[in-house]
Amino acid sequence: MRRIWIVTGTVVTVAAAAVAYQLSKHWKDYHYVGTRLMVDMSQPDALIRTSSLSKLPRDLLQVPIAKDVLTEDLAFYYEQNEDRLGLNGAVKRIAYEHDLDWQDKLYASIFNEPAEVAFWRDGKGALRHYAVVMRMGLFNKALQEAAKVAMKDGQLKLAGNISTSNGKAQIMALEVNPRRTLLLISQGDRVVVLSDPGLLFDGSNSVVTEARAAVAKWLEHDGALSLQFDLDNIAPAPAQAAGTAKHTMAIGAPTMALGYGAFVSGFKGMRFDFGGNWSTSVWLDSKKTSSAQLLDPALWTAAPANPSACITVPIDWSMVNTVLKQADAKPKLPDQALAPLPGPGLACWYRESNLYSPVFITKLPLNTANRDATLQAMATWAIASGEQAAPGKGTTKAKPDQKLWRNTKSMATLAASGDFVVFSPDGGLVEKVVDTIARSNPSVADQTSGAQSTLGLITPRPLSEMAQREIYAALAKPEDASFLEAAKTHLPARMKALATYPPIRLELSKAQASGKAWQKVEWVSKEKSN
Repeated sequence: MRRIWIVTGTVVTVAAAAVAYQLSKHWKDYHYVGTRLMVDMSQPDALIRTSSLSKLPRDLLQVPIAKDVLTEDLAFYYEQNEDRLGLNGAVKRIAYEHDLDWQDKLYASIFNEPAEVAFWRDGKGALRHYAVVMRMGLFNKALQEAAKVAMKDGQLKLAGNISTSNGKAQIMALEVNPRRTLLLISQGDRVVVLSDPGLLFDGSNSVVTEARAAVAKWLEHDGALSLQFDLDNIAPAPAQAAGTAKHTMAIGAPTMALGYGAFVSGFKGMRFDFGGNWSTSVWLDSKKTSSAQLLDPALWTAAPANPSACITVPIDWSMVNTVLKQADAKPKLPDQALAPLPGPGLACWYRESNLYSPVFITKLPLNTANRDATLQAMATWAIASGEQAAPGKGTTKAKPDQKLWRNTKSMATLAASGDFVVFSPDGGLVEKVVDTIARSNPSVADQTSGAQSTLGLITPRPLSEMAQREIYAALAKPEDASFLEAAKTHLPARMKALATYPPIRLELSKAQASGKAWQKVEWVSKEKSN
């Protein structure tokens, strides 16, 4: 979110280029010499829709758990961020040096404008690339005055134009520093800011056709990005107080599913709404995911108690069947072995493991046709080893209906116990689940009620321990030493605050809608402990 301040803070200076271009032909041309970023501009991975960028951090802190965990430091950080303060100073310097009658309230008005901010993942999966689409509103006065001085700014260059149904929109490049150049495309009262020229240009400095079409759509149609996430199609429709600042953060399924979105085709994304009333919703396609395919109380009897987090996964078994059939591994999966399965799966994280090693639990009933051959094909594909381990190794109790496959190098393990199939890159978690199925360990179902409608479960105490360990591990590189020290200073208190919360159960609303729609999710928990 720090990048939002960078973008909005530069709009005063950069947007003046659209006006200044009409007054002079003495612009320097910008030539992109990098490589194209391989993102689909028409399909953002995440989206923020806000009525006010400046109010977003403080409104987020009205959510109780965010207020306790993030604290007021969140708002202070963004309001006092050195990039934002530096840009504020630059705008004031321009106004002073060129005798422009700009008031502080003009600069503040930029941050109060409604905006849509789209994000795309980089090669490592981080939401690093972004586009901001906003109306200029009260900004017009600054545009006209800044046009008088913009031509003297050597950091602004003409980068081309984009044709829309309303004519041509000029593309301007602003070199913020030697490592960062932003693109600004403006037309009428609408402006688009891109975080990297590689979102729009290819290696030969030509505008990519698909990217051009996406930007043109944003300039031509108000709320075009929100329509892509179908943000206004909620069941049941929320009752919002008139005039309340409203913010929505939505994350698409491909990002949340870590690239495996094709296997959960009925799940489209998740969203958080705040600013006044706050709520959570999941984006579901009822034609591909019914309640029966999403909720299976039996799965919670197999999940060991006290997970850091658990979430039901609406698996598209026909897609899994297709992928396994196409895999080179042998033995081959029997025809349509998995396609008829209707049930969901369960993904769980535990404090003794790590973020990238959840355990997956699903059901493959004992009476399934060709079950043994199907399990063998799944094991060979999932853990790159067709060797079946001897039952009873480790702490697992041997049972006649149990099977276990393990990759001895990576410890990835797949097991079958009764009607359940369990897989994890961490073999220890698989054994823990198998023991729970055998009733040697308590389960989540023993720990909480309401499994019939439970979509997910968060246990803050173990989650806080796991999160702190994972954050420290992510900052282990020498170049991250300063960030690691900051994390060690501030993170323990935040995680201690998170640990005071009781288990939180996510319950799917009974109000269902046909087709694709956002379904409300209720947060159910006991009172917070002291």
